Amino acid sequence: MPPSKLARCALYAASFLSAVSVAGHTQMGFDVVFPSLSSKLALNDPGAISAKIGWLEGNMVYAMMAILCAKWAKFGLNDNYDKAALASVAAYKVFCGIGFARSGIYGPTIPLFGIPALVVSSQLL
Repeated sequence: MPPSKLARCALYAASFLSAVSVAGHTQMGFDVVFPSLSSKLALNDPGAISAKIGWLEGNMVYAMMAILCAKWAKFGLNDNYDKAALASVAAYKVFCGIGFARSGIYGPTIPLFGIPALVVSSQLL
């Protein structure tokens, strides 16, 4: 079933926020994360190397969510696969958001909590 106009707006807003977050996430990686992992001690450290790769993989989650939200805005969340995708990404984002908030880093919590909130609320509209 296609979403209502209000639900469609919430989903497109989530899609836009996800797309913009790719750039913000990448910038934070280069400004904050990568310099912390670039010390001489970290050059051969498998943990530091994995952290850099993992940070960039996080961009994929934002990009995929932007695509999925645009799809859902047009066609709705119609099957269990869509709902499973939403549940897994929402849980991941909320978990990461809690980690940032507990560390006193609040900027990333806006998309991490906001995107799932927009998508879930769209299902109530």
